[in-house]
Amino acid sequence: MKTRFFLYTLAILSIMGFSLPAGAEFPDRPITMIVNWGAGGGADLGARALAAKAEKFLGQPIAVMNKTGASGTVGVGAVATAKPDGYTIGVITLGAITLVPHTIKVPYNPLRDFDYILGYGEYLFGPVVRTESPFKTLKDLVQYAKDNPGKIKFSHVGMSTPNHFGMVKLSKAEGGIKWDAVVFKGTVDAVTACLGGHVDVVSQGPGDVGPYITAGRMRLLASFSARRWEIAPDVPTVRELGYNFDVGSWLTLGAPKGIPKPIMDKLRSAFKKAIDDPSFLDIMKKINLPMAYLTPEQCQQTAESRYIEDEAMVLEIGAHKSQKK
Repeated sequence: MKTRFFLYTLAILSIMGFSLPAGAEFPDRPITMIVNWGAGGGADLGARALAAKAEKFLGQPIAVMNKTGASGTVGVGAVATAKPDGYTIGVITLGAITLVPHTIKVPYNPLRDFDYILGYGEYLFGPVVRTESPFKTLKDLVQYAKDNPGKIKFSHVGMSTPNHFGMVKLSKAEGGIKWDAVVFKGTVDAVTACLGGHVDVVSQGPGDVGPYITAGRMRLLASFSARRWEIAPDVPTVRELGYNFDVGSWLTLGAPKGIPKPIMDKLRSAFKKAIDDPSFLDIMKKINLPMAYLTPEQCQQTAESRYIEDEAMVLEIGAHKSQKK
């Protein structure tokens, strides 16, 4: 009887020793945060600010690692396939979950391979030109492109991103404008190409072109998103101009599926405290990324609903992967 009781007690203690300390002791070493876009862009700057604020609540350094390529899916794929122990997390831009999987094969299931920590920002998009450009309004750009097929070049960071699809939908709405898309791996290169006059337009967000707009070096022609840009409040949205579309994205923080609940709870608590820090909000404002808190449940719900909406949009413009050879 005593032996049986001892073995039973040992089993219980073993179970407790395996499950409880894992959540209580986490983290006991540095955490890696993967960013799926290049260094220096809006997504990268926001992630680094977030990591810096969360470190003090987790008690460990957070190393930011940029993994770029394939319209943001390389970095997101690295998050999906990481060991589910809480030591690898990453930025998940919504386009890599809801849009890109309809156009190319991705190394993850967009709706089942992630657990979200939270959403912390909204990503806006729009066509931007140099201040020396003759295009003062979106109407100017559209009219010139119609009169001069194939002469307008615009830069962006991926053929299956909201940046690109904003221009595609604008073209479709105007009866099929012919312009050339020049793809870059990172946002900095895409913006630099426009500043240098190598392309006429860059389709990007305020987190990437904001400093140039406020410095008077670039001009926004319209917001492709559902709201106006705070740094260019007089510039209308495309819907305000009569177009029946908008494109946008969110910045969310996620992890590979299967991380133990005590660890996820600690991550969620730390990052929620980080985004509530007034100094973090100041940084987001300075880098022109609108703050947009989403709970883990809202992140998942948004991903699921937008996945359906974006598939319909991709089918509408003929870019669905099933239609590709």
